[in-house]
Amino acid sequence: MKLLNDPQMQDFITNGYVTVKAPFTPAFHETVRAQAEEIFTTQGNPGNHILPAIPQLADLFSHPAVTGALTSILGPGYAMHAHRHCHLTPPRESAQRHHQDSYEDDQNVRHHRTRWAMAFYYPQDVTLEMGPTSVLPASQYYTSRDQAEKQQEVRLCGEAGTVTIVHYDLWHRATTNRSHRNRFMMKFLFCRMQEPTAPSWNCTNPSWSQSVNGEELPQLWRSVWNWHAGYKVSHHREDASNPGPRAPGSENGSDVTGPTLSEAGRLEQVYRLARRGEQGSAELAKRLAQEAVELLDHNQAARHTNPSQLHSNFGLSAQGAAAVPFLLESLESADWPLRAAAADTLGDIGFPASHAVPHLLDCLDDDSEWVRRNAAEALGNIAALSLAKIGPHAKSASSCLQTAQNDTNLYVRENARLALARICAN
Repeated sequence: MKLLNDPQMQDFITNGYVTVKAPFTPAFHETVRAQAEEIFTTQGNPGNHILPAIPQLADLFSHPAVTGALTSILGPGYAMHAHRHCHLTPPRESAQRHHQDSYEDDQNVRHHRTRWAMAFYYPQDVTLEMGPTSVLPASQYYTSRDQAEKQQEVRLCGEAGTVTIVHYDLWHRATTNRSHRNRFMMKFLFCRMQEPTAPSWNCTNPSWSQSVNGEELPQLWRSVWNWHAGYKVSHHREDASNPGPRAPGSENGSDVTGPTLSEAGRLEQVYRLARRGEQGSAELAKRLAQEAVELLDHNQAARHTNPSQLHSNFGLSAQGAAAVPFLLESLESADWPLRAAAADTLGDIGFPASHAVPHLLDCLDDDSEWVRRNAAEALGNIAALSLAKIGPHAKSASSCLQTAQNDTNLYVRENARLALARICAN
C-alpha cells in the first residue's frame, strides 16, 4: 500500500480531503465510463448496485494507492459501506447548493474524529466546463452553512482516474456542466472499524507540525491529529504563560454559547477548555447540560440532525478519560437530551471510556430512542477495541446489542448492527 505521509495527513485533517490517482490505463477508465453511460441510458441509475454492475470498480478500490490513502485515514480493516451512488451531471445541469451529506439510514452527530469518509471517483477527465465537484476546504468541522461558505471554494478538476477522499462532513456541491458531455462521479462510503492505537499512515514525526498552525482551528486540528496517532489525551496542557494560538472570535473567555462567537470561535473555546484539566471538565460538563436543552428545538427542527449535535461535547471528547466521571453523572440525568449527549460523547472518546460500557448497556433500555441510538453507536466505538479487556461485561455487550437489532427505532437497529460488525472485525 502507498500510505499517506505526515504532510498529507495534516493536510487532510485541516482541509478535509486528499486526492490520489490509481495508475490504470486510460482504456480502463473509459471502459468504466462507457458502461456507466450504457447503464444510465438503458436502465437508469443503478444506485447501490453500481458496484456489481461495473465490476472494474472493485479493482479500482483495491488498488494500493487507494487502499493506502483510506487506511491512513480510517485505519486498518476499514469497511466499504453498502451505500454508494453514481452521480450523473448532464450538460446544462444546474449547480447545487453547498451541502453536507446525510448519513445513510441514520442521523449521526457530525463528529470531528474521522470514522467515516467518502471517495469520489471520476472515470473521465473533468474540466472546469464539465461541472466539477466543488469542495469548501476546512469546512468539515462546521454545521453552519454561513460559517462553511467563508472558506474559498475549490473545484476538483483532473484526469480520468482521479479519486478524491473526503471527510464525510466536508461541505461540497456539483457545479454547472457547461460542456456537451455527461460528467460521471461515483461516490463510495467507507467507515472505520478499529479505533486508532497508533498512526496508520507513514508517520515519521508524531508531533503536530507548528507550520500548520493557522488562524482557523489550531486546537481542534492538533486534537484530531493526536487522536489519529493513538494518543488518548492531548500531550499539551494549556497554561497562562503559553496559551497557544487562538481562532478569530474565540478571545472572550470560556463562554461557548455566547451570541457574539462564530462557530469557529465556539469550537476553539471548547478545545481550549479541554486543555485545562479537571476545571475544564467541570466547565464543559456544565455547558453540555446547558446546550443539550437550549439547542434541542433547533436540532429537532433541522433535517438529518441528531439532538446531540452540540459544541461542548467535542471538548469533553478531547479530554478523554478525564471527562468520563462527569459524563457518567450526566447519564443519570432526568433530562433525556443530556443523557443522549453523554452517551454520544462517551462513544466519541472511545476506548478510554471502556469502563462506561455497563452504563451504556443500561442505556439500550432507555425510554428515549435517542439515548438508545447514541448508546448503540458508542458501544460500537468502545467495545470494538475493549471487549476482550472488560471481563464479564463482554458477553453481555454482544447479547444486548443483538437484542437492540430488534428495536422499534431504525437508527437504534442500524447502530446495533454496525456495533456488532465492529466487534466481530476486532
